[in-house]
Amino acid sequence: MSGGHSTYTPKTRIGRWFDARLPLPRMVHDQFIAYPVPRNLNYAYSFGGILSMMLATQIVTGVVLAMHYAADATLAFNSVDKIMRDVNSGWLLRYLHSNGASFFFIAVYIHVSRGLYYGSYKAPRELLWVLGCTNLLLMMATAFMGYVLPWGQMSFWGATVITGFFTAIPLVGDWVQQLLLGGFAADNPTLNRFFALHYLLPFMLT
Repeated sequence: MSGGHSTYTPKTRIGRWFDARLPLPRMVHDQFIAYPVPRNLNYAYSFGGILSMMLATQIVTGVVLAMHYAADATLAFNSVDKIMRDVNSGWLLRYLHSNGASFFFIAVYIHVSRGLYYGSYKAPRELLWVLGCTNLLLMMATAFMGYVLPWGQMSFWGATVITGFFTAIPLVGDWVQQLLLGGFAADNPTLNRFFALHYLLPFMLT
Protein backbone atom coordinates (compact mmCIF):
# COMPACT_ATOMS: atom_id res chain seq x y z
CA MET A 1 0.00 0.00 0.00
CA SER A 2 1.19 3.51 -0.67
CA GLY A 3 1.29 6.56 1.57
CA GLY A 4 0.15 7.09 5.13
CA HIS A 5 -0.54 10.75 5.86
CA SER A 6 -2.03 13.42 3.60
CA THR A 7 0.25 14.83 0.91
CA TYR A 8 -2.05 17.74 0.07
CA THR A 9 -0.42 21.19 0.25
CA PRO A 10 -2.57 24.28 -0.50
CA LYS A 11 -0.75 26.68 -2.82
CA THR A 12 -2.59 29.92 -2.05
CA ARG A 13 -3.19 31.85 1.14
CA ILE A 14 -6.97 31.48 0.75
CA GLY A 15 -6.48 27.76 0.15
CA ARG A 16 -4.48 27.40 3.39
CA TRP A 17 -7.10 29.39 5.32
CA PHE A 18 -9.92 27.25 3.90
CA ASP A 19 -8.00 24.01 4.50
CA ALA A 20 -7.48 24.86 8.18
CA ARG A 21 -11.22 25.38 8.71
CA LEU A 22 -12.98 23.04 6.28
CA PRO A 23 -10.55 20.61 4.60
CA LEU A 24 -12.82 19.54 1.73
CA PRO A 25 -10.14 20.01 -0.98
CA ARG A 26 -7.77 17.87 1.14
CA MET A 27 -10.41 15.14 1.40
CA VAL A 28 -11.01 15.17 -2.37
CA HIS A 29 -7.25 15.03 -3.01
CA ASP A 30 -6.70 12.19 -0.55
CA GLN A 31 -9.69 10.12 -1.75
CA PHE A 32 -9.50 10.64 -5.53
CA ILE A 33 -5.92 11.65 -6.38
CA ALA A 34 -3.54 10.24 -3.75
CA TYR A 35 -5.72 7.33 -2.60
CA PRO A 36 -3.66 4.35 -1.34
CA VAL A 37 -4.26 1.25 -3.47
CA PRO A 38 -2.93 -2.34 -3.43
CA ARG A 39 0.13 -3.15 -5.54
CA ASN A 40 -1.84 -5.86 -7.33
CA LEU A 41 -4.57 -3.42 -8.41
CA ASN A 42 -6.69 -4.86 -11.25
CA TYR A 43 -10.15 -4.62 -12.79
CA ALA A 44 -11.74 -6.69 -9.99
CA TYR A 45 -11.15 -3.79 -7.60
CA SER A 46 -13.47 -1.54 -9.65
CA PHE A 47 -16.61 -3.42 -8.59
CA GLY A 48 -16.89 -1.46 -5.33
CA GLY A 49 -17.30 1.73 -7.37
CA ILE A 50 -19.60 -0.03 -9.84
CA LEU A 51 -21.79 -1.14 -6.92
CA SER A 52 -22.00 2.45 -5.65
CA MET A 53 -23.37 3.62 -9.01
CA MET A 54 -25.75 0.65 -9.22
CA LEU A 55 -27.05 1.30 -5.70
CA ALA A 56 -27.70 4.94 -6.64
CA THR A 57 -29.65 3.73 -9.70
CA GLN A 58 -31.67 1.33 -7.54
CA ILE A 59 -32.53 4.10 -5.07
CA VAL A 60 -33.58 6.58 -7.78
CA THR A 61 -35.76 4.09 -9.66
CA GLY A 62 -37.14 2.75 -6.37
CA VAL A 63 -38.18 6.19 -5.12
CA VAL A 64 -39.99 6.94 -8.40
CA LEU A 65 -41.72 3.53 -8.34
CA ALA A 66 -42.77 4.11 -4.71
CA MET A 67 -44.59 7.26 -5.85
CA HIS A 68 -46.98 5.07 -7.87
CA TYR A 69 -47.08 1.92 -5.73
CA ALA A 70 -49.93 1.17 -3.31
CA ALA A 71 -48.84 -0.85 -0.26
CA ASP A 72 -52.23 -2.48 0.22
CA ALA A 73 -53.00 -6.17 -0.22
CA THR A 74 -56.04 -5.39 -2.41
CA LEU A 75 -54.32 -2.73 -4.54
CA ALA A 76 -50.64 -3.71 -4.80
CA PHE A 77 -50.90 -5.98 -7.85
CA ASN A 78 -53.10 -3.50 -9.73
CA SER A 79 -50.75 -0.62 -8.87
CA VAL A 80 -47.81 -2.55 -10.36
CA ASP A 81 -49.91 -3.21 -13.47
CA LYS A 82 -50.74 0.51 -13.63
CA ILE A 83 -47.04 1.35 -13.41
CA MET A 84 -46.39 -0.94 -16.37
CA ARG A 85 -49.25 0.40 -18.51
CA ASP A 86 -50.12 3.97 -17.53
CA VAL A 87 -47.05 5.61 -15.96
CA ASN A 88 -44.74 7.30 -18.46
CA SER A 89 -41.77 4.94 -18.93
CA GLY A 90 -43.05 2.96 -15.95
CA TRP A 91 -42.23 -0.32 -17.65
CA LEU A 92 -38.63 0.85 -18.08
CA LEU A 93 -38.34 1.97 -14.45
CA ARG A 94 -39.71 -1.33 -13.17
CA TYR A 95 -37.39 -3.42 -15.34
CA LEU A 96 -34.40 -1.22 -14.46
CA HIS A 97 -35.21 -1.74 -10.79
CA SER A 98 -35.93 -5.49 -10.84
CA ASN A 99 -33.29 -6.56 -13.37
CA GLY A 100 -30.88 -3.99 -11.98
CA ALA A 101 -31.17 -5.80 -8.64
CA SER A 102 -30.12 -9.06 -10.31
CA PHE A 103 -27.07 -7.45 -11.90
CA PHE A 104 -26.37 -5.70 -8.60
CA PHE A 105 -25.99 -9.10 -6.93
CA ILE A 106 -23.76 -10.37 -9.77
CA ALA A 107 -21.45 -7.42 -9.05
CA VAL A 108 -21.72 -8.09 -5.29
CA TYR A 109 -20.61 -11.71 -5.72
CA ILE A 110 -17.67 -10.66 -7.91
CA HIS A 111 -16.76 -8.09 -5.24
CA VAL A 112 -16.95 -10.74 -2.49
CA SER A 113 -14.99 -13.25 -4.60
CA ARG A 114 -12.21 -10.72 -5.10
CA GLY A 115 -12.10 -10.16 -1.33
CA LEU A 116 -11.86 -13.91 -0.69
CA TYR A 117 -9.18 -14.40 -3.35
CA TYR A 118 -6.95 -11.61 -2.05
CA GLY A 119 -7.53 -12.33 1.67
CA SER A 120 -9.47 -9.19 2.55
CA TYR A 121 -10.86 -11.03 5.59
CA LYS A 122 -7.42 -11.26 7.22
CA ALA A 123 -5.90 -8.91 9.80
CA PRO A 124 -6.11 -5.97 10.06
CA ARG A 125 -9.35 -5.84 8.04
CA GLU A 126 -11.53 -8.41 9.88
CA LEU A 127 -14.05 -5.83 11.11
CA LEU A 128 -14.39 -4.36 7.63
CA TRP A 129 -15.09 -7.87 6.32
CA VAL A 130 -17.73 -8.46 9.02
CA LEU A 131 -19.41 -5.16 8.10
CA GLY A 132 -19.40 -6.24 4.45
CA CYS A 133 -21.01 -9.58 5.35
CA THR A 134 -23.64 -7.71 7.37
CA ASN A 135 -24.31 -5.51 4.35
CA LEU A 136 -24.71 -8.64 2.20
CA LEU A 137 -27.34 -10.04 4.58
CA LEU A 138 -29.19 -6.70 4.58
CA MET A 139 -29.10 -6.64 0.76
CA MET A 140 -30.52 -10.15 0.58
CA ALA A 141 -33.31 -9.20 3.00
CA THR A 142 -34.03 -6.05 0.99
CA ALA A 143 -34.22 -8.01 -2.27
CA PHE A 144 -36.56 -10.60 -0.74
CA MET A 145 -38.92 -7.92 0.57
CA GLY A 146 -38.91 -6.23 -2.83
CA TYR A 147 -39.82 -9.56 -4.44
CA VAL A 148 -42.89 -9.76 -2.20
CA LEU A 149 -44.22 -6.28 -3.05
CA PRO A 150 -46.18 -7.09 -6.27
CA TRP A 151 -48.30 -9.37 -4.03
CA GLY A 152 -49.06 -11.97 -6.67
CA GLN A 153 -49.22 -15.70 -5.95
CA MET A 154 -45.43 -16.16 -6.01
CA SER A 155 -44.97 -13.13 -3.75
CA PHE A 156 -47.59 -14.26 -1.24
CA TRP A 157 -46.37 -17.83 -0.95
CA GLY A 158 -42.74 -16.72 -1.04
CA ALA A 159 -43.41 -14.53 2.01
CA THR A 160 -45.23 -17.40 3.71
CA VAL A 161 -42.46 -19.95 3.10
CA ILE A 162 -39.45 -17.73 3.90
CA THR A 163 -40.93 -16.30 7.09
CA GLY A 164 -41.85 -19.87 8.05
CA PHE A 165 -38.12 -20.64 8.32
CA PHE A 166 -38.00 -18.51 11.46
CA THR A 167 -40.23 -21.01 13.27
CA ALA A 168 -37.18 -23.30 13.38
CA ILE A 169 -35.61 -20.99 15.98
CA PRO A 170 -36.05 -22.65 19.40
CA LEU A 171 -38.46 -21.01 21.88
CA VAL A 172 -38.95 -17.67 20.08
CA GLY A 173 -39.41 -18.89 16.49
CA ASP A 174 -43.20 -18.58 16.36
CA TRP A 175 -43.06 -15.14 17.99
CA VAL A 176 -40.48 -13.92 15.45
CA GLN A 177 -42.60 -15.19 12.54
CA GLN A 178 -45.71 -13.45 13.87
CA LEU A 179 -43.68 -10.26 14.38
CA LEU A 180 -42.54 -10.34 10.75
CA LEU A 181 -45.98 -11.18 9.36
CA GLY A 182 -47.90 -8.84 11.65
CA GLY A 183 -50.30 -11.68 12.42
CA PHE A 184 -50.74 -15.40 12.01
CA ALA A 185 -50.63 -15.31 8.18
CA ALA A 186 -49.25 -13.11 5.41
CA ASP A 187 -51.68 -10.24 4.84
CA ASN A 188 -51.87 -6.45 4.67
CA PRO A 189 -49.66 -5.84 7.76
CA THR A 190 -46.97 -8.05 6.16
CA LEU A 191 -47.05 -6.03 2.95
CA ASN A 192 -46.86 -2.73 4.83
CA ARG A 193 -43.89 -3.89 6.91
CA PHE A 194 -42.03 -5.26 3.92
CA PHE A 195 -42.63 -2.09 1.89
CA ALA A 196 -41.43 0.15 4.74
CA LEU A 197 -38.29 -1.94 5.28
CA HIS A 198 -37.63 -2.33 1.54
CA TYR A 199 -37.70 1.47 1.26
CA LEU A 200 -35.58 2.06 4.38
CA LEU A 201 -32.76 -0.50 4.11
CA PRO A 202 -31.09 0.82 0.90
CA PHE A 203 -30.65 4.20 2.59
CA MET A 204 -29.09 2.42 5.58
CA LEU A 205 -26.70 0.63 3.19
CA THR A 206 -25.48 3.95 1.82
